[in-house]
Formats: sequence, structure tokens, C-alpha cells
Amino acid sequence: MPADYHIEHAKSSKSSCKKCKEKIQKDEIRIGISSMKGDIKITGWNHPSCFTIPRTIKVSAEEFVNEYLEDQTADGILDDPDFKQRLVIQISSTPKKKEEKHDNPIANRIASYKTAFEELPDEDEDDDEETRRPTKKAKKGGDPKILNAAAKAYGIYHKMKNPELQDVLRWNVGYGMTGTKDALLLRCIDGHVNGRLARCPMCFRGKLQLADKDAGQTVACGGYFDEEISARIPCTYVAKNERAPRLQPWYAEKPTEEQTEEIKKITEEHEAKASGGGGGGSGGAPVELLKLANDLDWPDISTMAGKKEAANLMAELCTSGDVTVDLPQDEKKARMACGKIIVGHPEASASQILELIVKEYGVSSNKLALADKQKDAIAESCNCPANAGIMQAFLELGNLYLKEGNANAAGAYKRAATAIMGLDFEITADNAKGLCKGKTKVANIGKGSADKMYEFFTTGTIEKLEEKRTLSK
Repeated sequence: MPADYHIEHAKSSKSSCKKCKEKIQKDEIRIGISSMKGDIKITGWNHPSCFTIPRTIKVSAEEFVNEYLEDQTADGILDDPDFKQRLVIQISSTPKKKEEKHDNPIANRIASYKTAFEELPDEDEDDDEETRRPTKKAKKGGDPKILNAAAKAYGIYHKMKNPELQDVLRWNVGYGMTGTKDALLLRCIDGHVNGRLARCPMCFRGKLQLADKDAGQTVACGGYFDEEISARIPCTYVAKNERAPRLQPWYAEKPTEEQTEEIKKITEEHEAKASGGGGGGSGGAPVELLKLANDLDWPDISTMAGKKEAANLMAELCTSGDVTVDLPQDEKKARMACGKIIVGHPEASASQILELIVKEYGVSSNKLALADKQKDAIAESCNCPANAGIMQAFLELGNLYLKEGNANAAGAYKRAATAIMGLDFEITADNAKGLCKGKTKVANIGKGSADKMYEFFTTGTIEKLEEKRTLSK
């Protein structure tokens, strides 16, 4: 079905011109192009100066206005001969091409690497650090070593097509494989120069990504999907590129099977440590605990009596001594936690059961170290690093509510944490309660959040957080 064309005054300022993409202001003249898609009528809008007559309509601009354009204005604007003549001139004029904007940060960054690559000395030239000719960017104050390294990496990857760049990213794990060629090229160069991106140091499970808005000068985490609760857990981590955690090695050519296994092993070990497991043994259990587990007089766990005895032995092993597992503090709940894993693996040895318990609950000393590491990562993301502690508490509280299935409460604490991240002043016991009211009100911080901030700074903790921690074990 052919399209219909009409002219009218814009009823609001919500529509945009399909050609120039700019807003059409209320009461401004616009040309509508309406067509049917199934049973639905779809209308697009153009400024008169942006409108072009479709090639399928082989008429002059004047004939188009007279024969095809329906006047839907209240004052019959096409009855005005002067306006009609101006409209014909606008439509018949060749539309001006929109000025090309060089506002794509990734394209600009790749262009700078290309320039630096073209200025690199030939291989047969003297490559001494002191005599090497600096690039233009280096002369302007950039780091010549970093730029030269990126330029050399550009020389390796710039002739590759998208599928080839995606293969490189796939081999090295950790980078997204969608986007334009410039985006893929930037990720390959970044990994080649700095090493592949590791897991997020704030949420410990999200994949870090180069930020498109500044062409990878910062690195951010978009969160992760928690299969246990079937929900996406957001993360607000943002850091400068040079502060992002990295893993080595990086392969520019397809790795061998042995090298692929090495990448997999390094990645798994890093993720185990990042999530609170790990400590020295195979699978992550600390060596000290593994030795004790191997020395246990392990009962036959195919029987009920054997399962109970094994649960008691394992709970005692995991909660006493210098190295402990982060099981529930209540002795009965700790035995039940061990018993649940033992029942699910009736043929496992003591060391295998220990590995499974450590994987599920983590090592206490590791978790304390991780909490400190997470706080440092949060401090990097905060406008005021001193607010990292309270932001960390709110993020944890939000995650605990989310695991309970209370998305509303979780969202409230996540939004408050994001608001805290954006503050450029330190929150204290003196100003905490004022963040929810009056002239000092901060968006997304309500009375409940402000009261918990005051509690945190006056007592060192939040009662509700301690309660949720206990219930989650």
C-alpha cells in the first residue's frame, strides 16, 4: 500500500525529523509520511527542508505539493500562495548533507593509533629509546611508551576483519565480541598492551568492559546474572583503565591446546580467589585444611549414622583452628550445612567434601581480605573515596534483599548506593540525616536510608545488615 503524505503544525515537541534527527518543536510545520504495517499505521516526520520526494513518485516538487500533499493544518496553510511557493522551493532544493561530526571517541582513539603507527620508525632504523623519534601525541604530552605500544599493536590487528578480531577476543576470554570494527580493534589493542581484563573487584563476578564513551580510558562493570535467584545483580564499579585488574598471557595468534588450558586454569584460579574461595589446594581448599581432612577417620557415609558422624567431623574441622570456612556461626546450622553437601555426594572422600564446602561458603580469612579489596575498588568509583564504607554496606544489604526475593528493597538500597557514589563530600554522623530532607536532600536517599547511614557512622555497623547476614548463612 502506498504511503500518504500530509502537512501539519506539530502538536507537541516530542517528534524528531527522520532526516536530521533533530526535535521538531511544537507548532512548527512538519511533513508526515504515513504507511501501514499490517493493521498498524506508522507515521514518520520531516522538516520541510529535510523532506525528499521518493524516487517511486516521478513528479516535480510543485506537482507533489498540489497532488500528493494533504493539508491538515487548521488554517489551511497551503491556500497561501506565498507559503506554497516557499515550500516548493524547500522540497525541490537538494537537502544539505548533515555536517560530519567527529564525536566518536572510539574512532578518534583508533585514528590516533593509526597516526602513531604511521610515524613509527622502520625496522631497520635505530630503535634506541633515547634516539627514537617521538610521535606527535608524545610531543603534546602523551605517554610515548604507551602510545608506541598501542601503535605497534595497531599494526598487528588493523588489517584483520571483524570475524578475525572476534577470534582473538574469544581466545583471550574476558572481552565482548559485538560492536563495530573500531570497537573490536580497540579491545584487541587494549588487551595486547595491558593484558586481558579480569573479573570485577567490586562484585567479584561481573565482566569488566572498556567504556565506549571515553574509548576505554575507564573500565566499568555491568553486573552479572545470578542463576540461584534468577535475577541480574547490578554493579556500579568504574575505574581508570590503568587501575583495572588484568590477567596474562595474551595471544595474538591462535593458542595451542596447552596454552588454551593454561588460560582456562589461570582464569578459574582468579575467579575462585575473587569469589572468596581458594587458598592453596586443588579446587580452592587451603592446604592446611586438606591435610587435616585426609587425616580424618572418615566414616561410611552411605549410611545415615555415617552421614551424621561425617557432618560433625567436617563442621568441627571447618570452624576450629587458624584457618576456618565461613559456615553459619550456629553449630547446629554449621553441621546441617555440611550434612546437606555430604548427602548430595554419598561417594565422596573427606577431602572432596571439604573442597565442595569451601567452594560453597568460602574461607573466612579470604573473605575478610576480599572485603578490604572490594572497599578499595568502591573507593576508586566514588567521587569521595571516604564514602566507600557506607556504600559497601548498602550494596551488600541490597544484594541480601535481592537473594530473599525482595526486589523493591534491593532496588532502594542499590539506588541509594549509586547516589552515595556521586556525592563529592564526605558523609558523617553530623550530616547523614540531612540527606533525606530540606535543602540538603539527595535524590534516591530516603529517611530509612539516612537513618541507616547515621547508625553506621555512630555504631560502626547496621543492625539490619547484621540480621540479613545471619539469615543468609
